Amino acid sequence: MFIDGLVLDATSRTPMHRQLYTSLREMVLSGILPGGAQMPSSRALSVRLGVSRFTIVTAMDQLIAEGYLRTVSGSGTYVETIPNIPSSSPIAVTQEVNHAEDDHIRLLSKRAQKLYWRDSISLNKSARYLHMSAPDHRLFPFQAWSKLTKEVLSNIESRVAYYRDTDEPSLLEQQIAAQVAVSRGIRCDPEEVVTTFGAHHAVSLLTELLLDPSDTVGFEEPGMSAVRAIFQSHGCHVVPMTVDQFGADPSTLSEQNVKLAFVTAAKQQPLTIAMPAKRKLEILFWAAENGSIVIEDDLGSEFRYLGRPIPPLKAMDRDNRVIYIGAFSMSLLQTLRIGYMIMPRKLAIQCRRLIQVRYRAMPQLTEQILARFIEEGHFTRHLYKTHRIYAKRQERLLEILHDKFEEVFEPPQFSAGFYNLCYFSDPSIDENRLLTICNDRGLGIEQLSYYYRSKKSPKSGLLIGFASSTENEIEIGTTILRQCVKDV
Repeated sequence: MFIDGLVLDATSRTPMHRQLYTSLREMVLSGILPGGAQMPSSRALSVRLGVSRFTIVTAMDQLIAEGYLRTVSGSGTYVETIPNIPSSSPIAVTQEVNHAEDDHIRLLSKRAQKLYWRDSISLNKSARYLHMSAPDHRLFPFQAWSKLTKEVLSNIESRVAYYRDTDEPSLLEQQIAAQVAVSRGIRCDPEEVVTTFGAHHAVSLLTELLLDPSDTVGFEEPGMSAVRAIFQSHGCHVVPMTVDQFGADPSTLSEQNVKLAFVTAAKQQPLTIAMPAKRKLEILFWAAENGSIVIEDDLGSEFRYLGRPIPPLKAMDRDNRVIYIGAFSMSLLQTLRIGYMIMPRKLAIQCRRLIQVRYRAMPQLTEQILARFIEEGHFTRHLYKTHRIYAKRQERLLEILHDKFEEVFEPPQFSAGFYNLCYFSDPSIDENRLLTICNDRGLGIEQLSYYYRSKKSPKSGLLIGFASSTENEIEIGTTILRQCVKDV
């Protein structure tokens, strides 16, 4: 009898009716309970299993509702005939799963397939040491943020509790306009600021707002692969704009009718080049001459450790040809996911309406807290504090690289941001294999070749982070790195 093999565990946290449901369901699927077999009555099952009739009825009703059992009026409950699932060897099962996953990938739209921009070797997001793109979350002023959160929630206003009027700038957009005037030399009205879910979200919005499929986009080479993938997934024709010792060079664009160009001017990603004024003017002249728009991502450029931060391209823009992108993920927390754009007022209105259509609204509670955070000076104090700490950490990393990696890397220099770009002295080193070993051992470094379209760079190198690691962790991480180099 099938009931003889059915055991319910009275000590389990799983309710008895759920245990019975699961066991009977598996028996039906496996064929232990054959199609057409009549089930015992609820009273008989209750006696034989030592549970209440309520438990039996609850489980049976669910099985009937899902089509594993069926009732026949005046006759009883029967097992439904279920197509047999053939048993397979573990290898066959694996092959079937892989085949199913391939089918799922084939279901993706052409646009979605182009978002598979990562290689099999990817950055270890849970890395403990030398992470090249993250701030140190331990330095975030959680106490001040928590206090502001409580205040905002205890004094919640209707403008925060409901979706806001998208044609009016929010309190955060007003604070951002005031902040960038001081910190980045950008003069703008709050109406020209549009908040986003981060820099990548900003690029996605601009792509939908400004570009049609088959439009041509000029993109830095090397450049940010994730952003390049956004343009490509939209169906845009992405052409390389060579980066030389002065940054992105618009004269290298091989095609006419480039509608939009994407640059990182104040700190080129990944080469960390600060674009001089002459090259900035060349880009602005190119944009005006071609009737094109320039998107500038100001990624982490406020963290410059020798002298003041380099002004962005937008600070020189007099014709509103540049759309500026900033984010708080680098200066505060990666998971905060709030960024912003500065753009011509008429475009800003259309962009807010696009956000309303696509996402209904931005997270107004979080925006209100961040606005208060900036208004009360916490943001500026946090930047000063982290700037001093990160500068010391970079100095320590450079000391170790000069002292212990002289035969491995060319002499690295101070750079803005959260990492140092280190070129290998030996060009024959297997960069991919080294990165795999480093990631397996908890290092969050990145290879330079990842940023090239061909995934091959003229000179091999690594991006070695320092901001998210203490000086002691930098020493541990570089010790691990040295062993990784020996093991390649």
